[in-house]
Amino acid sequence: MSSEDARLGFGADFEDDSDFSGRKTQISALSAEEQDSKYYPCIGDARKALSEGTGDIRTIRVPEFRKRYAEFFKTHPDVRKIENESYIMGGKIKSIRKAGKGSYFIDIVQDGVRVQLMAHHKAMALDKAEFAQRHAQLRAGDQCLCVGNPAATRVGELSLRLTRPVLLVAPALHPLPPKLADTALINRNRVVDYLVNQRSRNVILARGAIISALRRFLEARGFLEVRTPIIGAGNSGANATPFTTSSAHLRRKDDQSKLEKLSLRVAPELWLKRLIIGGFDKIYEIGAQFRNEGVDATHNPEFTTCEFYQTFTSLEELMALTEQLFKEVCGALVGSTGAYSDLCRPQCASLLGAMAHCGGRFRRIDFARGLEAQTGAPLPDNLSQKNLLEYYAKLGLPVPEVASVPQLLDNLSAVYLEPQCAKIPTFIYNMPEALSPLAKSAGAHSRRFELYIGGKEVVNAYEEENNPFKQRSKFAAELRNKNQFNDQESILPDYRYTQFMEWGMPPTAGWGLGVDRLVMLLTGSDRIDSVLTFGRLPDVLKQ
Repeated sequence: MSSEDARLGFGADFEDDSDFSGRKTQISALSAEEQDSKYYPCIGDARKALSEGTGDIRTIRVPEFRKRYAEFFKTHPDVRKIENESYIMGGKIKSIRKAGKGSYFIDIVQDGVRVQLMAHHKAMALDKAEFAQRHAQLRAGDQCLCVGNPAATRVGELSLRLTRPVLLVAPALHPLPPKLADTALINRNRVVDYLVNQRSRNVILARGAIISALRRFLEARGFLEVRTPIIGAGNSGANATPFTTSSAHLRRKDDQSKLEKLSLRVAPELWLKRLIIGGFDKIYEIGAQFRNEGVDATHNPEFTTCEFYQTFTSLEELMALTEQLFKEVCGALVGSTGAYSDLCRPQCASLLGAMAHCGGRFRRIDFARGLEAQTGAPLPDNLSQKNLLEYYAKLGLPVPEVASVPQLLDNLSAVYLEPQCAKIPTFIYNMPEALSPLAKSAGAHSRRFELYIGGKEVVNAYEEENNPFKQRSKFAAELRNKNQFNDQESILPDYRYTQFMEWGMPPTAGWGLGVDRLVMLLTGSDRIDSVLTFGRLPDVLKQ
């Protein structure tokens, strides 16, 4: 094992097969020009070499080949090959089966689709010895290029009948382990995990399908996809601690000797609402957010959200839109023929069944009424800290470490309301105003809901506060909570945003969904690292 292999972790986790080890030694001994010529050719040169001296040969991908010819050979069982049509095709070798000294059956995979190659010495005008010598170097895991005619075996399996030897375009230099099940090993070898574990690949395929379904739903309703800044100054819009950084080219206006302090966004909300004020009535963004907070089974400092905003929309309309979105996303996954569909089908069917049981809707729990139903004690009309502490004493409930009004209310929800959402998908709505500093409020209650599925918050949505004077007051209350109670969950004020509000922010409803959490839900994954391409931040650092 080379020092570079040791540095990257190869050989430490997986045993080197002597056959592959010798292969690597042989290739590494060649000059760079010889390596490229024999084992890593440019794709254009490889295609030219395969087609030289022949007629019209087209390049085709495996899925297109199957789509074009699978049904043809089923409906024409008397046809065994089509000699006047030739194709160049590439892919990764999945398996190799010898059939005597002059014949190979090779399975290759491309775009997640498999096809069989039939290699026979007579079809290549080679004697058995030369045929064997030209193909003996092939191994499972090799990337290859080949040329041949559409054909079918005696049992009707679609194949490419090769007319020239298989050409290596990138050899595998390590054998794949038969399986990979240890979580720690997977999380520092995600590349190998994807090569070995179909479920891991299917989760990422499902993630792509879920995001595509979200986009289709929104764009079918006239929403415009936008991209807002990731790096800014004093990013806010959520109760979270930002990552801070700086640019070597930006200096503070008040002190040119110091760099401007910057931060990664914790949420795109206030940027998106600036666009609403700017005249864009239906917008959405799917993108990464960054929060300098803990890492556990369901949280990662970098995560993905989907947020949309629509003017002149009520909370009730937003609830109905949310229900329709989940129906369409689940329906798209259930109706898909993709490799991931079986993975998603049980969860999607369960969610759709739960909605059908509730008349096609999610269950609804009013925050204050729900608490009263669970505790037998009505929530105080005046939600001051003093009144809430007395309420806690009446219930015999331990007071959280940070005893600000928002934290006291949030803890009540966590203890009494959220457990009711473990089995039945539920909207908790009419949240107290103190819990919703960016939401429109009516008295002590905000026009807000949270959607819980499987006991986890999946969606947070509300009618947006569009009164700049009230928004400034709410920002001030957040700042008091941060200073008085050291409440790190309080959002950072953005008074520049309230200045823009003075241009006239229309009545607007906003909606945010945790994409990673939705993918976990619909793929039946217990851990967030399963739905992130390279796992959580600690795992990323190991790769």
